[in-house]
Amino acid sequence: MFRVLAPLALLLCSIAPQAQQSNVDIWATLLKPHHFPDAEIIEDASVIELSTPYRSEDAAFTPVRIKAKMAQTPERYIETIHLFVDANPEPKVGTFTFTPAAGSADLALRIRIDRYTDVRAVAVLNTGEHHMATSYVKAQGGCAIPVAIDYKEAMSGLGKVQLRTLAADGEADGDNGIATQLRVRHPNFTGMQMDYKIYAVRPAHYVNSIRVLLNGEPVMSAETGISVSEDPSFRFFLGPQASGELSAEITDTKGNSWSEKLTL
Repeated sequence: MFRVLAPLALLLCSIAPQAQQSNVDIWATLLKPHHFPDAEIIEDASVIELSTPYRSEDAAFTPVRIKAKMAQTPERYIETIHLFVDANPEPKVGTFTFTPAAGSADLALRIRIDRYTDVRAVAVLNTGEHHMATSYVKAQGGCAIPVAIDYKEAMSGLGKVQLRTLAADGEADGDNGIATQLRVRHPNFTGMQMDYKIYAVRPAHYVNSIRVLLNGEPVMSAETGISVSEDPSFRFFLGPQASGELSAEITDTKGNSWSEKLTL
């Protein structure tokens, strides 16, 4: 799922690394036909809103928030959100799956952006509807910027998981439910970053699967790629009446796995 599409890779290699790079519509010509060939996608703000900075202060840590505009009810809810960065070497950031047990299909995370591009989120409802929100971001080089800490230090803390609710930090939960954060210590190597201590590019090695369960029942899961920032962090919501045992299970591309539990 997260392999670079060959035509897209050739296209991106031919684009000059300047702000005005190409008139090619990557979404319409490559991404939409590949990921949603037969779907009618509605571009509106009735289901989700996408918030990004217009100009990223750090291309390797660009904040993204997807805000759901509808409740998660058993009858009608957001089932998956697909996040894309059109001009990244690997455009698919991730697929995030939600259930009605999530108080809202809101999601916040940090991503890498390699060049000036559209960022887009496609929400797929359990009814089959597809709704898309798009935001333009000015950023460059995010996929090749070396990780912030030394390789040995990064690997020594690999897999440390933090799972917590955010009410204690003063974040209002409101009607969305219980704001919750999952953070994983992981360098999320893209396979394009030079390590100048050894003058070599570190192979790709990143978190690729996440499952969050409440009392053994799924709440949110994700399949992610190289466009998620170092030390992946995800903010999501639980239902307002959620209680019991919350657990998170994480794996990476080398088969490592970690878990964490929290009693609500």
